[in-house]
Amino acid sequence: MPLDRAEAAALPKEPNAAWLFFKRWMARPLQMASITPSSPQLSRLIASEAVFGPDEVVVEFGGGTGAITRALLEHGVPANRLYTVERDPELAPYLRRHFPAVNILEGDVVDVRKMLPPHLVGKVGSVICGIPMILIPTEGQRAIVDEIFAIMPKGRRFYAYTYSARSPLKRKELGIQGERVGFTIANVPPASVWGYWRD
Repeated sequence: MPLDRAEAAALPKEPNAAWLFFKRWMARPLQMASITPSSPQLSRLIASEAVFGPDEVVVEFGGGTGAITRALLEHGVPANRLYTVERDPELAPYLRRHFPAVNILEGDVVDVRKMLPPHLVGKVGSVICGIPMILIPTEGQRAIVDEIFAIMPKGRRFYAYTYSARSPLKRKELGIQGERVGFTIANVPPASVWGYWRD
């Protein structure tokens, strides 16, 4: 039976995505590099880099309020083959409500191998990294990068976006190659997308 107006008005309101994102940024500014979700232009730019084979999945690090998640779905990644890792205790449930068919993994990205179903380790076509890698010390970057390459087939790239003019990852120290593959000013702040690989 449909709710009447009084019953509907009494239901708790779902927070606006931009407000929730800002609130979580206020709580954890070093874990979220921006005060606003990624723009549609940036979301589409990074989603366009995602590749996956017939038996592969795509993994997103840092789902936030789902801007990149939505773009990945629109790019053609099937919801049941998308795994989004989000450790924030308010953002992970938000993602589950708004993307019920996507696999939302609540936890730290350094534990991604433990969180993924075992048969998918080595079957991740692309990793899209939306966490502020530039703010993470070298050893922390190394732990995350090692996990990324452990879940992907050899020779694949992963992608990260940044608001910095330079690479968010210390390529020489981490023993990786990287190049900027895209840039957009239609984001607050303007953002670059980088692709990384190991020889």
